[in-house]
Formats: sequence, C-alpha cells, structure tokens
Amino acid sequence: MSSETHGSLDIRHGPGWRMLIRGLGLLAIVVATVFDLGTTGVLIDDLYLVGGGMAPAWIGTTLVLLMTALMVVRYRYPVAALLGVAGISIGLTLVLEYAQPIFCLLVVIHSAARRGGLWRWWGSLALGLVQVPLIVRNVAKSFENPDLGNLLTTTTFFVALVFAAWGAGTVERYTHHRTTALHDELDVRSERAAHAERQRIARELHDIVAHSVSAMMMQAAGARAMAGSLDRDHPGDQRIGTVMRSLGTIESTGAQSMRELHRLLGVLRGEALAEAGSGSLALGQESGVQPGLGDLDGLVDLSRSSGLLVEVHRTGEQREVDPSVGAAAYRVVQESLTNALKHAGRGALVDIYVAWHGSELQIQVRCRGSRDPDRTDIPNGGTGLRGLRERVGLVGGHFEAGWAGEEYVGTAVLPTGPTEHPLSPPAREVRRP
Repeated sequence: MSSETHGSLDIRHGPGWRMLIRGLGLLAIVVATVFDLGTTGVLIDDLYLVGGGMAPAWIGTTLVLLMTALMVVRYRYPVAALLGVAGISIGLTLVLEYAQPIFCLLVVIHSAARRGGLWRWWGSLALGLVQVPLIVRNVAKSFENPDLGNLLTTTTFFVALVFAAWGAGTVERYTHHRTTALHDELDVRSERAAHAERQRIARELHDIVAHSVSAMMMQAAGARAMAGSLDRDHPGDQRIGTVMRSLGTIESTGAQSMRELHRLLGVLRGEALAEAGSGSLALGQESGVQPGLGDLDGLVDLSRSSGLLVEVHRTGEQREVDPSVGAAAYRVVQESLTNALKHAGRGALVDIYVAWHGSELQIQVRCRGSRDPDRTDIPNGGTGLRGLRERVGLVGGHFEAGWAGEEYVGTAVLPTGPTEHPLSPPAREVRRP
C-alpha cells in the first residue's frame, strides 16, 4: 500500500462533514499539547533532569510546541511528523526524570494508521510501543516502593492508549477502503446500466424505425414503377415527371436515413454487445407498450401492402405467454420481413410458421425470391439479427438464421412458461414444421 492509494478520507463527504473532521482534528491537537505540557512538568516548572539538576521551562515548552507544529502538518509531511514527534517525545522521556509525554505521539500514531502506507502503519505502532517502557520507568520513580502490580497496571494503561490510537486509525483506514470500493462498484453498475440502456435504445430504434422506413421505400419504389409506366403511356406529362422525382427523393432520403440509423446504432451499441450479457437487461422492464403475438396480423398486412407475398401457417394450440416472449416473437417476424423487403424486394414469397410444441413456441420465417438489384444502396450492418439473438436469448430461447437452399430461414424457439432468463441459453434442436 502506498500513501497515494488512499488519498483524502473526506472526499466522499459534504462540506459540513469535512468541517467536523477538521474541528475534531484541531481539538485533538490542542488537548494533546496541553496534556504533554503537563506530563513534562512545564506547567508546574518542575523539569528535573536525569542525574540531577533542573532544565529551563522554556526548553520543554519549545519542544512541546514543536511537536504541536508537526501535528498540524502531519498529513502534508507524514514521515517527518511521525519521526519528529516520536523523537522529541522519546528524548524528553529519556532526559527528564518524571516526564511522560505520549499524547502528541498518540495523535501522529492515529494519523499514520489512518492514512499512511504499510511501513508507516506498522512503524507508528512500533514507535508507540518503544515509548511505553520509558514512560513506565519514569512513572515507577514516583512510587516509593513500586511492586509488580503497579508496573503491570501502568504498562497495561499506556499500551492500551497506544493500541487505541493505532486501532482507531486502522478502523478508519479500512472503513475508507470499503467505502471507496462501494463507490467504485456503484460507478461500475451505473456504467453497466447506461450500457444496457444504450443497447435497449439501439434495439428499439432498429425495430421501430428500420421496418417502417423499409416499407416506405418499397412502396415508393412500387409507385415510381407505376408512374414510369404511365409516363410511357402519356409522354410529355409534366405532372407524372414531378411525381417520379418526388418518389425518387423519398427513396434516396429513406436510404440516407437507413445509413444514419445504422451509424447511430453503431455508436449506441459501442461494438461491445458481448459485455451487455450481464443479465441486467430484461425485456419485461422496458418502458412503453410492447407488441406481441396478437399484433402479427397487422404486421403481415403492412408487409403485403409493401409488395411481399406473405402466408402465415399456424399449428398447435395457442396459449398465453409472457409479454417478453410475445415481444420477442413479434420482433423475429418483423426483422425477417424487413430483411425480405430489403434484400428480396417486391414479389418475394415469405412463409411464416407459428408452431406450438408443448412448452415451446417456434417461429420460423422462410423467404424465397431474388435480390432486387435496385436495393444495393441499403446498408446491412447485421444489427437486426444480432439484436434478435440477444432478445431471444434474454427470454431463454434460441435463434438462428441462414440459407437453406434457395430460402433464407430464420428460426426462433421460445419458452411458453416462466424462465430464469439465462445468460447463455443452451442450444436447442430446431424443429422444421
């Protein structure tokens, strides 16, 4: 441990608390100074030297006040304060016949145990224990016939004082360490919460915006194609040309919006999706009303109006599922239809299979159709499929997508009962309806 590691103990508290700590520190300095003036004999002008003779009172006063000055700067110059106070205190005890100066030393012992590094921590205790037998020797001189009981009582008293000061500083030291660790943990949790919120925003932006913009662009393309045929039948009609230019603007603006959307998602997701798998994100806690299985028909109708040929096949007995599971199923279908619009274009054949198997719900979307060459300007960052794997995994399901012959197949297997939301759901066998 180094002194730089610990810093100020009061940085986490408010101004009132810092003023209280400083006030108590100042009070400790004043009390220690007065007590050591008394225990050295300055207050009664009795500075008897060992071996006979008297020392001037001003010398004792000056040395005690020097210890006071060192206590004031004990945090700015910790080593000098500890060694200086210990040296003066031990020196006075050795030179003066009855001197017992220990209280200033107790203050610097406390501060060293509270903030000091490992060497100062143990060194302060050692210096305090070195002073104890010297003081006991001087105290014993005040007894006419000191016995073993007197010596043990005196030794126990001063050892207890040293350990009390050192122990109080040590308790504050580890309390500070624990407080700092808790604050650091709160900071980490706040970062994780912010990261999870960015993931949620990115997923919702993609789910809500990408599908609608893709549908708008496909409808604009279809309308422009129809306007082109009218232009061939009515050449020279400026109104048709105006309509075609407007529809072209809609398409280009939509493509630009999709690019900006993916760029924004890249920033929000921070390319650190693996770190988001901490279990802190749950679909059931998202704000707003989530779509579910009951909204699939409206989604299919919108896709049909955009030019897709969509068929829905349902098997098994439908039952109630958790809202998070219903939302995940809806997003699987929505993302699959969005990809069909972007990559297969108008006229693509899409089959949606909703199959109930015991405790599992299987959603499978198959798309057949050639890629529309006019749609190469639409970026594909893989954000949607990656988000689907996260979303399905968080509710305890499994998602996979890829080519199967001439079809692009996306399959999600979702639990229909309560789940524990595992971090890494086990792979499941995907049934083909």
